[in-house]
Amino acid sequence: MGVESRDGHVGAVTVLGPPVPRNPWSKATLAAKAAVACALALGIDALTGNPDHVTSTFVAVLSISPVVLMGLRSSSEQVVGSLIGGVCGTAVALAGLGMGLGIPLAVGGAVLLCFAVGFGRGYTVAAFSAMFVQAVPRGEPLETLQVRLLAVATAAVAAFLVNILASAVAYRNIFRRRLRYAERAVSKLLVAAAEEGPQAVRPGFALLAELEAQLRMARDELRFRRSEPSAAWLAGVSYRAGVLRRLLHLVLDLSYLLEEEGLPPDAVQSWLRWLVRPGSSEPAVPPALRETTRRIRRIGQTLKVPT
Repeated sequence: MGVESRDGHVGAVTVLGPPVPRNPWSKATLAAKAAVACALALGIDALTGNPDHVTSTFVAVLSISPVVLMGLRSSSEQVVGSLIGGVCGTAVALAGLGMGLGIPLAVGGAVLLCFAVGFGRGYTVAAFSAMFVQAVPRGEPLETLQVRLLAVATAAVAAFLVNILASAVAYRNIFRRRLRYAERAVSKLLVAAAEEGPQAVRPGFALLAELEAQLRMARDELRFRRSEPSAAWLAGVSYRAGVLRRLLHLVLDLSYLLEEEGLPPDAVQSWLRWLVRPGSSEPAVPPALRETTRRIRRIGQTLKVPT
């Protein structure tokens, strides 16, 4: 990948890791956080007397996140959506309509209201709440609404506590693993590009965009908490993720150059195969592609295997 050793070109697979993306601890971490969030929600239920354990535990699981700010955003969406849907469902229930008519009307009204107030992303939560307060009553309609909102608030608190705990003790481990996963995913895409053509790297952009969004929120959060060492470390991770994104863009640019210059689709395949595997002799490429391949090699210099 433009990275030289004593034996010559080492290849992208050596730099980025094997093209088999793995993050074996992610599922275990998620499971542990979900279990702890449920336990906390049930503990708060015991203190407040909330009888709606289904909502408090399920919404708590939905609101856990590797970044506290992301968890807060998810929790706020649950609260606002539940309020909108709960109000619609309660209004229909107070009107004395049966579920056969009341649930469709309340769900439709909640969805429309979400979009009307600019909260379209929360329409599913609102629709569920509009249905839930009618299908699972807890006494009178207003009492049911109170129970629903209490349960959602309980879930938000439980998830917030879990997210805070995880971020305090595991931020670096979380994002170290996520960056390693992204690097290996990019390695896999480059191998695919060597066999299928530069267009094969397209799926990597969504993965890297998600990682970079999480990193931005994590850095904002750490600056707010005045955790400068961790914020500086995350800045380095963000830079490396950005380099991976630029690498994929340059590889994709090769496909556009092939089209613009009227070159055969396989004009760059030998070079891409050289890119991903160790070797000492770089294949020649058409003049129109040289600047882009040079930039790709230069990016390789910034992606040396971390010590």
